[in-house]
Amino acid sequence: MCTRRSPGVTRARVAALVITMCVVAVPVVPASAQSLGTAQGFGVLGGSAVTNTGATTVTGDVGVFPGTSITGFPPGIATGAIRSADAVAQQAQSDLTTAYNEAALAICTDNRTGEDLGGDTLTPGVYCFDSSAFLTGTLTLDFQGNPDALFIFQTGSTLTTASGSTVAIINAGNATCPPNVFWQIGSSATLDTSTSFVGNILALTSITMNTGSVLNGRALARNGAVTLAANTITACGPLQPCALISVSPAILPDGTIGVPYSADVDAIGGTPPHTFAVSSGALPTGLVLNPTTGAITGTPTVDGTFNYTITATEVATGCSGSRVYRTIIGADIVAGVPTLDFFGFALLAALLALGGLFVITRQS
Repeated sequence: MCTRRSPGVTRARVAALVITMCVVAVPVVPASAQSLGTAQGFGVLGGSAVTNTGATTVTGDVGVFPGTSITGFPPGIATGAIRSADAVAQQAQSDLTTAYNEAALAICTDNRTGEDLGGDTLTPGVYCFDSSAFLTGTLTLDFQGNPDALFIFQTGSTLTTASGSTVAIINAGNATCPPNVFWQIGSSATLDTSTSFVGNILALTSITMNTGSVLNGRALARNGAVTLAANTITACGPLQPCALISVSPAILPDGTIGVPYSADVDAIGGTPPHTFAVSSGALPTGLVLNPTTGAITGTPTVDGTFNYTITATEVATGCSGSRVYRTIIGADIVAGVPTLDFFGFALLAALLALGGLFVITRQS
């Protein structure tokens, strides 16, 4: 509850106070799940080592940095280069760290802590787990007709799949290996035997793929080892290194029904020109995004909280970066009530607390 009515305060004044106080919230900084930079060219990247047993096939480079050990290639096969602590692997680790941090800071749109992902059908968004994430059975990702839709999964610690688990995709057009699925793992990921998985795994520590597990994506570990056993890893999207492209600013302003709105998004990185699109969710009703300039204009007509993703794409290469936004549209339903900034709200809260103490003291 935001406030409490005391004697002598009219119902209208209470409504005004509640509206003024409750719209103030602690800002949440969203982030972009951007391209992987030079890590885009890797199917497997380890921090300490890469170890393989059996007939593993990797689309893309296999590399390690700052460790130097890559074993099991052959019999493992990589369509790209084997890179042991060279300059390319070093830069890829730097770009992986950037992408990992961006994904970790994305606004959580659905907290799934304590739930098994098996049996779920999810639409584009940011799904978070305070600790571990589990998959037993089939998780279905519904791309809703957009093969470039963005999915981010954040885990505080581990990701573990049961044997034979599957990540399936639907409504992604002809795409069988979508590029914009990211699993940000706070420690380590384990794909058990015969798992069929989709997405770029960005693990702080290590990644283990047990015998026969398949990954349409990338196995990218920052600090620990990647351990493989007769796996197939197909890096989704273009393998050529992309410039790191992020969408700016971090936060867009909120708005009010009936009041003209204007904001601009821009692409940082890459080579202009870029195009802009809402790749998931929807802008507040009444607003439109200019696909060439990134300007958001219009007049909001519906109040509420709107979650959406804006993607900037480099025209020459198709490389892209995305940012998740949350915009609140308020209803100006009490005329003459000023909007308080953070310090005004703090002062008002302090005055209300002092007033309550005074009333209690008088009554006692």
